[in-house]
Amino acid sequence: MSVVSAIIDLVRNKTLLTRKEITMARAISVKIPTAKVIEMIEQKIVEIDNDIATYPARKAQYKADLEAYTQSVVASLTDLLNTRGSELLSNEDYNQNIRVSTNYNNSIEITIGKELLALEKPTEPTDPEPKGYYGRVYGSKKAELEKTLKLLRMSEQETITSSAYNSVLELL
Repeated sequence: MSVVSAIIDLVRNKTLLTRKEITMARAISVKIPTAKVIEMIEQKIVEIDNDIATYPARKAQYKADLEAYTQSVVASLTDLLNTRGSELLSNEDYNQNIRVSTNYNNSIEITIGKELLALEKPTEPTDPEPKGYYGRVYGSKKAELEKTLKLLRMSEQETITSSAYNSVLELL
């Protein structure tokens, strides 16, 4: 009976709110100046254009660095095998040894522990204009930004909504 009486006391003492007392949250309408959005898009297009202009030189430099890296790996490996070959082939620590194995084709594979060679592989430059899906359209980010910029310049409105701004931010 004590549980039932406790529930009855809770129901009697609790004040219930009526519909008039419940207030709904109001929607906030955020507006962003169109001029600022246009400026951001123009800056991003200039940045993409600069990346496109320098990409061939960066790619050529990467290929040259990769070739030098490959040659230094071969030279370092040759020196290691000449000086400590039998020791490295019998070591059980996989990060500090050289393993020779065969794969399913009976091709010979040589695995070099990552701590043996203190060489850093060059990083490949990323494509400045990758193709992909932006919204429902398959194309480049620059083309979508140019289309958005053209639309915003044609508009006579001084502000855009926050949802339109969020769509532009996905491209930036």
